[in-house]
Amino acid sequence: MNLEKLQSNLNVNFTDINLLESALTHKSFYINKKIEIQKYNQRLEFLGDSVLDLIITEYLFLKYPDDNEGILTSKRSILVDEKSLSSISQKLKLNEYLRMSSEEINRDGNLRDSALADALEALIGAIFIDKGYEFVKFFIINLFKNSLENINELQNYKDPKSLLQEIVQAEALDPPKYVLNKVSGPSHNPIFKTDLYINDIKISSSDGNKKIISEQNAAEMAINYLEKNKFNDIKAKKTFFKKIMNRFR
Repeated sequence: MNLEKLQSNLNVNFTDINLLESALTHKSFYINKKIEIQKYNQRLEFLGDSVLDLIITEYLFLKYPDDNEGILTSKRSILVDEKSLSSISQKLKLNEYLRMSSEEINRDGNLRDSALADALEALIGAIFIDKGYEFVKFFIINLFKNSLENINELQNYKDPKSLLQEIVQAEALDPPKYVLNKVSGPSHNPIFKTDLYINDIKISSSDGNKKIISEQNAAEMAINYLEKNKFNDIKAKKTFFKKIMNRFR
């Protein structure tokens, strides 16, 4: 893997190139092979996620002294959500350098939001180890510059959970219920699977490397489903139970 061009684009010259290589290696690349966990990017992603949260939190805390905790949390969530990280990752063309199994590549796994977001967080983790806090802080602030400068405009964007909540309220339906189905994977990098119910009907199911991400993904799938289905399944069941209850009054 020729990483000189990528290092030039990132403006980062790694002392330990193995860190960069590991950050860009999906676990599927070593499928059916006995390999040390350090060779792929899950541990670096775990570290990079925390480093990114800390630096963005510090920036927002100092930049907006009048914002309360809730507003700061909302701003941070917008900046570091999976879609945002995936978009930045694609701009850096990390998808062109991701090492995956041929099966994953054939399924366009290198273009999947979760894989791209993980790769960016792993890259941040690798830079932190190789260059230290101040260097990675400068790297992140520069990388997120446009989003940080336009965060107040970005706040007008509604995340899938908030949008779904408004949709079901407008249709006089019960609020969405998010049920954690299972947690799988290693303890340092778990995968959360969430089922979403509306009026006791399972509408969607999705996973993510954070509980909130699995919920947001499930909400987005539910919105797409409801737009196509026009709420027919839910409303039909709601009408049925209403008729049953009326018989006992």
